[in-house]
Amino acid sequence: MPKSVPIVELVAKRAVKKNPQIGLSVTDMIVLLWLYSNPYESKRRQLSSMKNVLRMTEIVQTAGSAVEVTDEDLTEIVLGSLQRLKDRRLVHIQSAGRIYVKGTLTESGSDLVQSSFATPTLRKVTDEFGDST
Repeated sequence: MPKSVPIVELVAKRAVKKNPQIGLSVTDMIVLLWLYSNPYESKRRQLSSMKNVLRMTEIVQTAGSAVEVTDEDLTEIVLGSLQRLKDRRLVHIQSAGRIYVKGTLTESGSDLVQSSFATPTLRKVTDEFGDST
């Protein structure tokens, strides 16, 4: 287990548990929250940033705090999540192969985040990694 669980993971787990009807996994919720917290991400690579967030989570770590998935596995996890979110019309994806991927929330995606989380919770998530990931 990691020394400290990122707030985004705690928030995502709580949201999925409280709202199973939304049909998103914890990973999908983390990606959705990341996109919500970083709406104007333009100077950094989104795929790398999302993988870095997932590296900090219990989802991909072993009891010894070592990442048990490869970078390629993390890429597949993020791309799969983005595709599921796109299929549900929660995000738009702009891509140039597997190197450049840019996702943006749709109005439905933004509405889902805002209706699923209280403002103070969203503020905590944004404070954690909104502009510093």
